Amino acid sequence: MKQALQFLLLTPALALCACSLGPRPVLVSPETSVGTLREAFFRDDPSLFLHCLASPVLGEYSEHTLRIGWSEIRPQVGAFVENAKVASVAEYTAPALEPMPAAGFVRPTRGAALKKVVLELQGKRETFLFQREVDPAPETAKQAKGFWIGDHYFVRTEHPSAETYLVEDSPEKDRTHWRLVFPYEPFQRNGELTRMLQEKLQTEKK
Repeated sequence: MKQALQFLLLTPALALCACSLGPRPVLVSPETSVGTLREAFFRDDPSLFLHCLASPVLGEYSEHTLRIGWSEIRPQVGAFVENAKVASVAEYTAPALEPMPAAGFVRPTRGAALKKVVLELQGKRETFLFQREVDPAPETAKQAKGFWIGDHYFVRTEHPSAETYLVEDSPEKDRTHWRLVFPYEPFQRNGELTRMLQEKLQTEKK
């Protein structure tokens, strides 16, 4: 429990000002996601960081909770994100009967494609989990399931001229992302880099 709560010190940094300030990059690989996480710190852009988080993370922690703490947490973990390097990327299959995670941890979406990414920092390594997600098409896209007119929602088959409203092209490849599942208990419970980060956070508190 204590370790999981310490992980929560990280997640508030991820969603302050979560509103989109423009199109988000396509996270075509875990390596791209790691680079985008790094860029989010460099640009002081928590909404970009939020874009890199998998749905299980956002489902576990409310957006209100995630908005708290960016200014305090970012300086403490910035160096960690800046200097960590991708050592390897490999396919991963979650256990078929994976137990419920301890409080504060998350697990991937059942059936999602997964990859494990080994990050290295100061000679220490830790594995992190990423899952592939396909975002829904925008409401004005040809691929959307439906659209709003005023306060009424129409399924595309319910309206005689849906093509009048669904005019943008948003192919699935442009909405497919590899996002971080964190903290994932099998990888983070005894992770060396996480432990280094915890020690840094504890030092900052003193």
